[in-house]
Amino acid sequence: MYPIWIAVVGALVTAPNLAFISVDTLRADRLGFYGYERPTSPNLDRLAAESLVFDDCLCEVPITNPSFGAMMTSQFPRTTGTTRNGLKMPEQVPTVAEQFQQAGYFTFCVQSNWTLKRKLSGLDRGFDVYDDDFHTRRWGVFKAERYADEVTRRAVKLLEHRDTSKPFFCWIHYSDPHAPYRFHRQFNSVGAPHRLRNHVDEVRMKYDSEVAFTDYHIGELLKHLPKEDTYIVFVADHGESLYEHDYLGHGRRIYHTELRIPLFIHGPDITPRRTSVPARGIDIGPTLLRLAKLSVPPSMLGLDLLSPEMPQERVRVLETYGGAVPHIPGARSIMAARPPMRQGVVWNGWKLILGGPRAELYHLADDPYETKNLAKEQPNRVRELSKLIADWDQRTPRGNAQEVELSPDDIDALKAGGYL
Repeated sequence: MYPIWIAVVGALVTAPNLAFISVDTLRADRLGFYGYERPTSPNLDRLAAESLVFDDCLCEVPITNPSFGAMMTSQFPRTTGTTRNGLKMPEQVPTVAEQFQQAGYFTFCVQSNWTLKRKLSGLDRGFDVYDDDFHTRRWGVFKAERYADEVTRRAVKLLEHRDTSKPFFCWIHYSDPHAPYRFHRQFNSVGAPHRLRNHVDEVRMKYDSEVAFTDYHIGELLKHLPKEDTYIVFVADHGESLYEHDYLGHGRRIYHTELRIPLFIHGPDITPRRTSVPARGIDIGPTLLRLAKLSVPPSMLGLDLLSPEMPQERVRVLETYGGAVPHIPGARSIMAARPPMRQGVVWNGWKLILGGPRAELYHLADDPYETKNLAKEQPNRVRELSKLIADWDQRTPRGNAQEVELSPDDIDALKAGGYL
């Protein structure tokens, strides 16, 4: 088979490889290249230093399947109806992987989170290989994720045995920072025994240990990626509240601890720098396609993050529908039609959250951890931002996802992840 060529300004060049690397439940501010003082991410830090780093990227919904569904289709979760885990992407919605496959790429994915299994997510469409075959139980204990060492081994095997006459698009997903957190003695960024601290410190230490463990195995993966003609896009699906706002977890709140995600792009012709352009999850799909010089389907709503026309000011409405899903047949579809549990809008340095006990208004530049609610002091600002949410609601339709029948293992996995 002959190499694939693409035309660029009258010349012919070989099509590049695309590696989409993601980590579940990874907060940007627990990584060194975003200013974290502990050594949780030396491998990612080195790669980020050679990359275009986005300082202001937000996920659409802080839940795994809705967030990745938005990235892989460049549509809002409410538009496709996939607002919760356990709701499957409609077959008629084009995916990024399908575009690469149609362009002649070898497409493969190594998954690690149960909610992303093909049966539950529908995100396998367009992948020649979608490796989601990980064991449900180990030593009698239910295991809803695949660990980072195995993810890297599987990915390296696929890389080494691929058809090198084709460019590849791969999605490699790590899930270790997702609860329950495991402590890895050899990945202790604090250096003190992890049980000699209060509960909050212990939880945060375990989380950091999971991040460092994942970073190590991503470093092993990077050794096997082709050095030339390969773009790497690194991202997380959402963050995690580590007892900020008296909350542990994700999915039910929309503070920045859960919404803000790391994002960088590395590869040929990418000038290392940082950017503050307001990015969001639905931008990932068009950006991946544009890096390969492929056309973007008209159904995709996001922007190409490398475009010089990226707006410096942008209205970003975010939602959450809650992490839990019922397993009674038909109930998930009914819940999918319900309005969001919370909505927020980020615009021009301000953030408004609606749907809780009271409206919450924050000035993010002065208060990045959202500790001082200014809603009572600035009612005009609340009205202005509330109208932005209402306008977005009016012009953003609701779709219907495909509900799937949950097996006993599916139910156990969703329970283990806190989604049932």
